[in-house]
Amino acid sequence: MATQTEAAQKITAAFKEAERQILPARLAHVTSNSFSIMAFITAKMLDPAQVDSYLTTFRQLYKSLEWAVKPAKLLADENNSENKVTLVESALASEKKRSDKLKAAEKADEKRKLDEASIEQAKTLIGAYNPVRNNRYDERERIDSQKKWTAELNQAIEQKRNLQDWVKALAAKIQKRYADRERERM
Repeated sequence: MATQTEAAQKITAAFKEAERQILPARLAHVTSNSFSIMAFITAKMLDPAQVDSYLTTFRQLYKSLEWAVKPAKLLADENNSENKVTLVESALASEKKRSDKLKAAEKADEKRKLDEASIEQAKTLIGAYNPVRNNRYDERERIDSQKKWTAELNQAIEQKRNLQDWVKALAAKIQKRYADRERERM
């Protein structure tokens, strides 16, 4: 029967031989590796005095062990997983950025078209304003109002206000002016 010292020597020799067989990879000499390896060997009921037990353990735990020099398989796995994830994330991210830019451009184009239509509508409303006083066109009122509203339109454009709402307010002002003039006639 082997003594405890002889058993420890066999385990140490098997471990060192397993480390030699996995060269150029080298395990870091930390206690977490020792605990992980022995826990795996115990859980799987492997013989700690056999080199194959350690080689099997290294193959199974290679991703969770700490290495001084990483094995080729671990390096390959890390490179492949990093590249794949990066490429997929990169593709997804670039597609999202592209679609966001496209949506923003479409929205800006739509707003620009609406603004142009609103400016044209405002100019038409301003140009069509023809007040009447004493059954005759009031040219002075027309010129003054058109200058005032044109200046307000230019200010609204410079301040980048909502031109659709501004045109609605202008139409309401013009309608109110006509209604006030009509009341004055009666």
